[in-house]
Amino acid sequence: MIVSSRQRTFLDFFPVPEFLLLSTTGIVITDDDTKFVQLRREIFGDGFELAHATKVANPKGAVESGLISSPAELVPILKKLALHYGIHYACAILPEEKAYLFTTTIGWVPHEGLKDAVAFIIEENAPVSLAESVFDFEIIDEDRGTGKIKLAVSVLPKNIVNTYVELFESVGITPISFELESQAISRAVVHYGDKRPCILINLSPKKTGFYVVEKGVVQFSTTLSYGIGVDGSYSNLNDLRAEMRKVLAFWNVRSEVNSKSGESENKIEKAILCGTGGNKKDFVEKFMSEGDVEYSPADVWLNMSSRGHVPEIPLDESLDYASAIGLVLSHTR
Repeated sequence: MIVSSRQRTFLDFFPVPEFLLLSTTGIVITDDDTKFVQLRREIFGDGFELAHATKVANPKGAVESGLISSPAELVPILKKLALHYGIHYACAILPEEKAYLFTTTIGWVPHEGLKDAVAFIIEENAPVSLAESVFDFEIIDEDRGTGKIKLAVSVLPKNIVNTYVELFESVGITPISFELESQAISRAVVHYGDKRPCILINLSPKKTGFYVVEKGVVQFSTTLSYGIGVDGSYSNLNDLRAEMRKVLAFWNVRSEVNSKSGESENKIEKAILCGTGGNKKDFVEKFMSEGDVEYSPADVWLNMSSRGHVPEIPLDESLDYASAIGLVLSHTR
């Protein structure tokens, strides 16, 4: 158990030694399975190539809505992966379903003072006490002229983070960083430098995530407890459509309001789909038929290689590894 007399951020829990900054292993634990990706540096160039990608089914009930309810049942899976692939350090995912994400604008402070400034407003924006939370943040915009900094803040209950830490450490894997699934997916499928707003839709059998990314930062996230059926059916299609319309309407109205107040924001014009349902053509066509945005399956290799090399893995299979690949890319940029 991690005990601290002060509030910590994600990175405080996992101070990264310089020699680990190029860790190339990503692990994603979901309700259904544990996904593993390992990258290796290209022989020529500064990009990365896929070395290994695999997933193992989790015992039923071991993970429920992102919460690890039975760590002991996951231990053999992680031990086997660690032994087979020689894993000692890894980047990993924390459950999006249990996180609170909000954006905020604060008065300008030096970067070294941002953590304290964010800590001061956690309890105003998330239903968890400062003492029992772990948080991290990204800068969206800063303008010394107006004296404002806009941030995206992620908050998780500390006990959930500790459960993941203890699980990995129990099998001899040191987690050097944790991220939310939305953040990792964004890093993999949104082109570096693309500041335009887009919606990422993560279609999985037991959940669907809608994430809005603008200026390279996830600024909105919501996760539903249903998605495409395990058998490829889509009994919740109408509900998914309704949620997508709601997210698009929310963001587009917000962009109009902010534009009137002088902030530069645009409407969403593009949707990127990933997860196991992202390449189900019949389902995707029906799902997106009422959305007034262009859409396409994600290219999970978009930011990985400088040579345009595409690993020999089917598109529909690759879409399920977006978050694992994004985890690794956070330490290779």
